[in-house]
Amino acid sequence: MRENDLPVPLTIVLGTGRCGSTMLSDLVNQDPGTLSLSEFFACLDPGAFPDGTLDGPAFWKLLGAPRLKPNVLLSRGVAVPEYRYPIGRGRYPAGKVPALSLMTLPPLTGDPDALHDRIRDEVTGWAPAPASRQYLRLFSWWASSTGRKVVVERSGASLRFLPQLLAYFPGARFVHMYRDGADAALSMSRHPLFRLGVLIGDMRAELGVDPYRSPDPRHTRQLPERLRPFAPDSLDATALADADIPLARFGDMWSRATGALRHLADLPPERLLHLSYDAVVADPVPRLTAFGRFAGLAEPDRWAARVAERVDRTRPGAASRLSARQTEELRRACAPGTRRLAALVGETADTADTAS
Repeated sequence: MRENDLPVPLTIVLGTGRCGSTMLSDLVNQDPGTLSLSEFFACLDPGAFPDGTLDGPAFWKLLGAPRLKPNVLLSRGVAVPEYRYPIGRGRYPAGKVPALSLMTLPPLTGDPDALHDRIRDEVTGWAPAPASRQYLRLFSWWASSTGRKVVVERSGASLRFLPQLLAYFPGARFVHMYRDGADAALSMSRHPLFRLGVLIGDMRAELGVDPYRSPDPRHTRQLPERLRPFAPDSLDATALADADIPLARFGDMWSRATGALRHLADLPPERLLHLSYDAVVADPVPRLTAFGRFAGLAEPDRWAARVAERVDRTRPGAASRLSARQTEELRRACAPGTRRLAALVGETADTADTAS
């Protein structure tokens, strides 16, 4: 297999987070010919893009080992909508959920534990290869074993992985899904993962490390009192929900996420599609059809017409309902990212979205 060859067509959906990509993943999952891998790389963070080669058991460890942050959130009762593993009905308790089982497997099957075991039994026998090749092998096996012809991966806030994704998958297509920055930032402010993300930034400033990536029981004692309820060994769900975090912090978070867009500048049009969430919501069928054609769905027009009614058309414009002062502060914080986004998609955003 040459470097740019793919054993199965692969499209990777990119975004800042809270840009509508979860909705897109769920819509793609309605196409019987497409394997929709929701949050695949997000499940494996940290450690999703290792150097060197991995044999089968090492690759399975990468896929299956529980990650600290989501399991802390689960065990402390923080409700994260994307965490879809059936706690109480599945094999694993909160705090010990394997990486892939957390978000990727549940939308695909009513029995994520059985699918977890099938993947484990398959990959543990594989010969050593670079992680990029093991991923492609997994996608190919997974698609062929379920009768799928196309793979679409989508992880929340995946722009943070963009350099690695481009290096690992030089033959993949990329869909950049974007949304009005102020609306995205406002949505972040209401989501526990993004709220914790802001507070982790504050903890990193105090400790010099991210306590969820470099856990140490001494960290909690070293933090100022206001941050202790957010450390891994003392996370308090109520404190996380009630923390007073200025909206501008989320505008800055969204804006900084757009810094990765510079890596898209050199991708040719046949490998990059810009897809506006606001345009999808306003007129779902043509935008979804364009996405389906780009990703290689077998019948993109029929799929788009069938799933369009699932698009929630009530969400755009949320930031416009804030007070004038809040709106101004939020848009000022988003301004650098808004300029980056405009420079990339420009005035051609709508035509790119509808191009076939």
